[in-house]
Amino acid sequence: MDPTADTDVADEELVRRYQATGSRPHLDALLERHIGRVRSLAYGMVLNHSDADDLTQEVFLRVTKSLAQFKGDSKFSTWLYRVTVNTSTRFLERRGKLAAEIDRRAPEPLERETQGPECRMLSGETAQAVADALATLTPALRAAMVLVVLDGVSVDEAAEVESCTASTIYWRIHEGRKILRQRLAGYLTP
Repeated sequence: MDPTADTDVADEELVRRYQATGSRPHLDALLERHIGRVRSLAYGMVLNHSDADDLTQEVFLRVTKSLAQFKGDSKFSTWLYRVTVNTSTRFLERRGKLAAEIDRRAPEPLERETQGPECRMLSGETAQAVADALATLTPALRAAMVLVVLDGVSVDEAAEVESCTASTIYWRIHEGRKILRQRLAGYLTP
């Protein structure tokens, strides 16, 4: 079977193929497909580039070890995000704090080539202010905000990832936005 054909195959089919054959190309295709979102979610939880890289690697090691036992009771992506949130939360707990330690190297703004230097600087400052405010949220509030608001995961899937109800996710988003509004009020108001 040609592993390059795996790009058009659904996650669940790739999982099934990997579980049936143990073929590394199926696993690689599955992990390559999700590396960006896992890295983004990990970064959103810990707000540090180096830690997010380490957590992404740890998540994929855990997934690789556990994939043979994955039963498919939820979507693969839901399970993967749950592993990512759990791994990130445990990392923060091991550090003895629930607030993230912010990496002062803010991510580059999108569409950098089309922006002037003033706009790029303001975008970088805004991104840093948002990261500072996100760092003050609890891991549960941060996970809801990152999953739904930043990564575009549906509320129902975020609820499944977080093992809670959709109304709890809505509440967490509401609380997270309220806190972010308070933290950013002085920054955003002229």
